[in-house]
Amino acid sequence: MTIKYIEVTDDMLIAAKKEAKKRDPHIKHHFEVSHLSSGDRDVLGFLGEFCACELFGIDWIGNIRSDYETIDSQDGIINNLAFDVKTETIPEPYFTEVVNLTIEDDELYGRRLITQGQVNLLQKYDIVVFGAFKRNDYTKWYPIGYLETTLILQKYSASRRRPDGGSYPVPGMPIKTSELKDISLLMGE
Repeated sequence: MTIKYIEVTDDMLIAAKKEAKKRDPHIKHHFEVSHLSSGDRDVLGFLGEFCACELFGIDWIGNIRSDYETIDSQDGIINNLAFDVKTETIPEPYFTEVVNLTIEDDELYGRRLITQGQVNLLQKYDIVVFGAFKRNDYTKWYPIGYLETTLILQKYSASRRRPDGGSYPVPGMPIKTSELKDISLLMGE
């Protein structure tokens, strides 16, 4: 069974904005993007976490941290696996190809990026869950897949060079979309 998307609720959006504001004094961003402010990126990150929890049957409200003075040890736990959620925004026509897993790994948007500044945090998690919003439409979160952190650390290293010939704004581990595992495997389906 393939999960298409999780609908963002008004309650999720309100909570994401509140939590982003509460965490702001304690967060250090590893990169910037031109299409979103750092505050908007924080909100989308929380929405991705909330949607992943909803997908996995985890009480997303109960999963919200009481404070953000330190970096978290995980975004949630499923099947005794600590997970981190990476959420991105992808423009069309790439978005449809990514969520349908028809994109070629070496074309633009064919990889999921873990920035170099986030690499040392991978040891805290068992898996990384990748999801996306369609650029400028933040009403639906789409799970793309997941991968074990041990495989990520064994197989990938940070680079500025993109497989399509361009360069990333910061060095990162370019994870092949084709190597991601289906989210439904985590849900026993």
